[in-house]
Amino acid sequence: MCLHEFRYRQSKTVPPFKPRKGKALKNTLSKSSGGKNVIRRDMSKFGVGVVAFNTSLENNYMSLVNADLEKHFPNALKDKVGESLIGELIPGDKISVKLEQKHVKAEVVEILPQMKSAYLSFEDYPSLYDEYQPYELIRLPTGAEIPPDDIKPGIVAIDISNSNEYRAKIHSVMNGPMARVKLIVSQHEMTRLVSPAMILGRYVPLKRKSKKTSANNAIEIATAKTEEMAPPIMRPTKAGQFVEVGRRGAARVTKVHGEPASHVDVCFILGNVHSDSMIPIDTVQLAPELDPESGRSRRQVSKKENEAKTDSSDASKKPGRGLVSPSSAGASD
Repeated sequence: MCLHEFRYRQSKTVPPFKPRKGKALKNTLSKSSGGKNVIRRDMSKFGVGVVAFNTSLENNYMSLVNADLEKHFPNALKDKVGESLIGELIPGDKISVKLEQKHVKAEVVEILPQMKSAYLSFEDYPSLYDEYQPYELIRLPTGAEIPPDDIKPGIVAIDISNSNEYRAKIHSVMNGPMARVKLIVSQHEMTRLVSPAMILGRYVPLKRKSKKTSANNAIEIATAKTEEMAPPIMRPTKAGQFVEVGRRGAARVTKVHGEPASHVDVCFILGNVHSDSMIPIDTVQLAPELDPESGRSRRQVSKKENEAKTDSSDASKKPGRGLVSPSSAGASD
């Protein structure tokens, strides 16, 4: 009896089986020639005439990326992390669980120190639906109980944990600690038993790389170079120094408070406000070039240099004392 016949076992007539093709998922990429921006379900591994299911579990599972165990969990299989971690877990802990070819987040509901369970592979269903079930929920297809010693791999049985009683083949058996967890498959949640081999470690959120354009990268690099090349800001340390107080202009320090300096009193050179007190040291910057005296002396020096250049140019234009002009030489002749 197949699954289709089992579903209609209480009906007088069994309707003919109509296999359905896999439903295409939109908004995903595909290299197939069947259409653009579409990926179709690969049902080849499940045989011919398999019913395709468009369920929340399948859709959310397919939205996940494949599990790169060597990258994210390099020691999970080698060190058998699950066997040592299952004894430390308590309800509420977050762990990472391997689900087929992907890894998902899970919340621990219950830790079962010792349990006899069988891993069931349901007929006509993808391996995504395979799960562990305790011995007491496994029956023969006829509904009869199976002695614990007779539950072995290869036996066809049914799972009575739900009303459907789907046929399944026992893939393997387990006698040891198990964890009942709530699997979070994207936006779909379900409760299952997991073995220590399925536990990859405690859950750590993956860091997503932010997408930055080349223009943003160039701006960040230029800003970093500018910060490296910019000279350090000098702060006043004694009275009499000239500073720049933000947009308020130049001022002369009259008093320095604190050791090291934290505030200063200043007297502004220009403007209506002539003095101010207790200005935070972080808002003032040492600026000796704003000293009026230094500017006046520089102007005087430059004036003397200009006068010296003018005198030298005038002297070069006048004839020397020991020389006779051509006109005077012609007159003497």
